[in-house]
Amino acid sequence: MSQDNIDLLKILAATLVTFAASTLVMLYFIYLLAQYGANLPMIGSVPLLVRNQILPTLAAVHVTATGLALLLNVHTIDMSLLITAKAVTVVTTALLGFIIGHMIYLQLIEGTAMNLAPLNQMFIALLGFLMLSSFLSVPCLRQLENLRFLVAAGLIMMGPLLLIWL
Repeated sequence: MSQDNIDLLKILAATLVTFAASTLVMLYFIYLLAQYGANLPMIGSVPLLVRNQILPTLAAVHVTATGLALLLNVHTIDMSLLITAKAVTVVTTALLGFIIGHMIYLQLIEGTAMNLAPLNQMFIALLGFLMLSSFLSVPCLRQLENLRFLVAAGLIMMGPLLLIWL
């Protein structure tokens, strides 16, 4: 097996573990907030995915994962988060292109009115992942030195809130 394949497998494993752990931390944080009086919707079996909210859910988990990664000092986790953010940015852009092309097609063929309001979540997700893959990436935030721990705490708390708001 080549070194590139081994590195890719390490990054895939780090991504899987990081996102699983971040999801657990985020949902547990929401559970604790709900137990101590916050009026929050319970996640249960994550019905967010059924309501077609995969990108906002992934963004919220990514924000939490970024906070956790800032507390650790593992290059593989940093790279897995950066690669994930860039990949989701590209995929979201591709989806937006497809949807806009489809809307234009429907407008030209059937005279259907163009309504961009349903795309607002996609644009927000695109902007969020673009930021997470650039100036809010773990390598960039690591340059804050000791201030990164405060940023990490803020990101860990912001992840669950994003899941609720979006």
